[in-house]
Amino acid sequence: MSPVPPLPNVDAPASATPRRDGAASSRWRRLTSLTLRSGFALAVLGVAVWAIWRAVRDTSPAQILTALASIPAWGLLSALALTAASYACLASTEVILVRAMGLKVSGLRSALTSAASFAASNSLGFSLASQGAVRLRGYGPAGLTHGQIARLTLVVSLAVTLSGIVTAGLTLAIAPLVFAHALGRPVLIIGALALALMTPAALWFLAFRRSRPAWLGGGTAAPPSGKTRAMALGVGLGDWLTSDAALFVLVPHPTLSGLAVFLVVFVLGSLISAASGVPGGIGVFEAIVISLTPLVAQTHETAAALLVYRLIYSLGPAALAVALFTALKTAARPSTSPRGAAP
Repeated sequence: MSPVPPLPNVDAPASATPRRDGAASSRWRRLTSLTLRSGFALAVLGVAVWAIWRAVRDTSPAQILTALASIPAWGLLSALALTAASYACLASTEVILVRAMGLKVSGLRSALTSAASFAASNSLGFSLASQGAVRLRGYGPAGLTHGQIARLTLVVSLAVTLSGIVTAGLTLAIAPLVFAHALGRPVLIIGALALALMTPAALWFLAFRRSRPAWLGGGTAAPPSGKTRAMALGVGLGDWLTSDAALFVLVPHPTLSGLAVFLVVFVLGSLISAASGVPGGIGVFEAIVISLTPLVAQTHETAAALLVYRLIYSLGPAALAVALFTALKTAARPSTSPRGAAP
């Protein structure tokens, strides 16, 4: 008796179809999300361009060129030094967070990777994506997994963002009368707003403990000391202070009262431009700063300062990071010349 031939596998096409449908649905969701994000970014950029045009429509290119030429050498050197200090603060924040998360990476590697990742995001935008790509190159050889790098990128970005909010709140608390006069609001309202903005500072002292909750880094085997937590908060504030000052020293006749207003506007512009989805926040940051700082400097002076600031703070470190990665890659590449060959 011959064996019964196997029945056709009628289940295969049925099981394959849902998989194909699921893949198509996933691609459609990604395409829809990309379209919405791109449309939102273009809309924000359009509003920013309109705001810049409205602010500079009575300003001639000659005025901006004159303002560029009048930036003193000490202002340029100060901007360079403050930029270096800002990136050093960012690197220090990352070194502290790497240790708090229990990741086995040297401090030097963390500092260099941090500087390169923030240089990329400051010039290209797409903070999480660009920083994550650079950190994969920096931390991958050290043995960190993709998941660990993704979590580190998210935590560092969150820490820097919250530090900006705390910096704005601290500035309001230090100079409430200045902002009450500038905004036309009672001092009590300014004080309440300052207190609300400074609240996230408490997270540095609540996160990364042996106890839960897990979403605050609970379960850390070796939690940071109180001194380390205070240092992390300090370098977070220092980053925003120095990055703002790097722009402010390029404006003619900087004053302490002007610095307070400028700092809050700077933080606001940085956070909104980062959330806009526009690459590097180009145009969005400039529109906010130019529109909200007429009491600090004239429009053509602020425009000139912003142009120089983009070169010093964004493009300069990015070019340096590219050169460094290229040099390291070249140095690591094995020589193709035969050993012992004559030069």
